[in-house]
Formats: sequence, C-alpha cells, structure tokens
Amino acid sequence: MRGDTRRWTEKEELMASIWTAVLGQTIWSPEAQFLALGGSSLLAMQIAAEATDKFGSPVSVADVLMSTSLRDLVSVIEVGK
Repeated sequence: MRGDTRRWTEKEELMASIWTAVLGQTIWSPEAQFLALGGSSLLAMQIAAEATDKFGSPVSVADVLMSTSLRDLVSVIEVGK
C-alpha cells in the first residue's frame, strides 16, 4: 500500500486510515511519525479514541504521543503495553 516498499500489516493499514482521517493527509509509510505530520495532543486524543474503538483494546494519548512511528504504535497495541 501507499509508497512504502515493505508490506503493511492489516493493523498498520487500519491505523493509517485513522491517522489519515484525523490528520487530513495520506500516510505513505508505516514509519510515519505522528508529531512530524503535525500531530498534537488534541489530535492524539482523537486517534486514541478511534483506535480504542477500532482495535478493541485501550489506546492512551500517551501511547500515541510516545510511539516513534505508526508501526511502533501498532506494536504497542498488539502487546497490550
């Protein structure tokens, strides 16, 4: 998907769709960084709420802000912190 040559996992695709909706821009790589894309604490709240709903696991604002990339955030969710 998108411009990254490595394969995206299904969960990364799902998280990318959340980021795209909240940030208003296409996410081109699973290594994308939330803050570098213009993320803020208010947007992190939206992403955390949407991700909690879509993934069925709690996702905190801190999880979003402290993850180094989209892929890292998905990993945090997968292992349940």
